[in-house]
Amino acid sequence: MPTDLREFPTDAILAQEVGHAAGRLLTQLSATRSPADPVELAIAGGFVATRVLPSLAETTPDLDWSRIRVWWVDERFVPADDPQRNDREALEALFSHTPGVTLERMPDDRGQSLDQAVGAFGARWNAVMAGRSIDFAILGVGPDGHFASLFPGHPQLDRTDDVLAVENSPKLPPRRLTLSRPVITGARRIWVAAAGSGKADALARALTPGTDYHEVPAAALRGQRTAWWLDAAAAQRIERS
Repeated sequence: MPTDLREFPTDAILAQEVGHAAGRLLTQLSATRSPADPVELAIAGGFVATRVLPSLAETTPDLDWSRIRVWWVDERFVPADDPQRNDREALEALFSHTPGVTLERMPDDRGQSLDQAVGAFGARWNAVMAGRSIDFAILGVGPDGHFASLFPGHPQLDRTDDVLAVENSPKLPPRRLTLSRPVITGARRIWVAAAGSGKADALARALTPGTDYHEVPAAALRGQRTAWWLDAAAAQRIERS
C-alpha cells in the first residue's frame, strides 16, 4: 500500500478536497517567501486544470499570488489560442483572475519548430530555476499510466534534459513539450490527482512495488514525497495491506 493514499467517494469530492488542501499548502509555503523567491508550482492539464484549480480558487481569496510562479509539466505544441492548450484551460479556470502571479507558459507553434521551442524554453527554465527543484507539483495520470507527456515505452522516459520534445504522442495532438522525469520526480512535494475507473488498472500497477516505469510511467512517482489523491473508482484495484 502506498505511504500516502487519500481516497474519496466521488470525483467531485476529490476535486474539492485536493483544491482546498492545495490552497492551504500554497498559503503556508508562500507566507515565508518574497516575490523575489516565489513558490515554484508545477501543474498538469486535464482534471487538474478543469476540476482542481476552480476548487483551489475557493480557498485562496487572500493568497498573495505574486509569491507564486506557475509552470506547466507539459504542453501541446499548437497555437496559443487553441482550446487544447493546457495553459488555456488553467487560465480560464483560475489564473485569468489571480493578479500578480507569474505564469511560465511553454511556447506555441507559431513561427518556430518544436526543437527551437524546446531550446528556448529549456534556456528559460535553466535561467530561472538554476538547478533548483519544483516546490510543489500537482499531476494527473492517464489510463495508460502516463504523466505529463511521458508515455509508456517512449525514449523520453530516460532522457535527462530538463525540457523534452515529444513528436509522437499516442494522445492527440502528437507534438508536445514536457518536463523530464528527473525534473518532475525531483519536486519537493508531488500530489497525484486521478479520478475514474479508466485509471484503476494503471494506478494499481503504478503502486505495486517493482513495476517498471517504462511500462507504467506513473510508477516513477512512488516515494515518500508523493501523495495519491484518488476517487473510489480510480482506487478500486489497489491492493491494501
